[in-house]
Amino acid sequence: MFFKRIKTPGIAHAAYVIGNEGEAAVVDPRRDIDEYLAAARAEDLTIKYVIETHRQEDFVIGSAELARVTGAKIVNGRHELFGHGDIRLEDGEDFSFKGLRLRALHTPGHTPESMCYAVFIPDSPDRAWGIFSGDTLFIGEAGRTDLPDPKKTGQNAGLLYDMIHEKLLPLGDQAMLFPAHGSGSVCGGNIAERDESKGCTSGHGLTGCMQLAVSSWVFTPLMFANATLAARALFGKGAK
Repeated sequence: MFFKRIKTPGIAHAAYVIGNEGEAAVVDPRRDIDEYLAAARAEDLTIKYVIETHRQEDFVIGSAELARVTGAKIVNGRHELFGHGDIRLEDGEDFSFKGLRLRALHTPGHTPESMCYAVFIPDSPDRAWGIFSGDTLFIGEAGRTDLPDPKKTGQNAGLLYDMIHEKLLPLGDQAMLFPAHGSGSVCGGNIAERDESKGCTSGHGLTGCMQLAVSSWVFTPLMFANATLAARALFGKGAK
């Protein structure tokens, strides 16, 4: 299996190339696609799919350009905000290519259409290897919930909190997180500087960190609106 994170300088954006047995998918590409093409070419991979987690506001997404150049199919969710998609996945639906399996998870809160994709690889077909989380969940932070409608910030935060608990945490402590942005992005207020999500400063995995944090939380309306608490607990930064 081939996997590579490709960053966009200046806006802290990250795209991913994942491939196996001669085929590859690119997740959340920018419009300047040369680096993705070069990465695939170096590994003798043909880009067959472009996967979108949500609409991007801080850069021009390169799905259409990559599809035009390579003939790849665009994969996304059923929500109308995605616009064009060749393969439209339902919540919980699996999509497979060359031994890799992705499970689509609809995780609204940051945006109404937001999708995450749990990745299952041949070496461990029954346990998620990783999660392409878009801007739903970063390393140490959750996505902003004020962008779709500032008047619904609290409602969206509650929704995002539920999505993290109900759909991402059950994937297990072993699953690595691959978000669309890193430290310095305006999409989250306190994203950790590291790229890797494995482990927690308390020594617990993702579930352990959440359980420790939840046991001490008192949910006032303000705290409930602050969905970043969920992500900080997940990755050991503490619920401050």
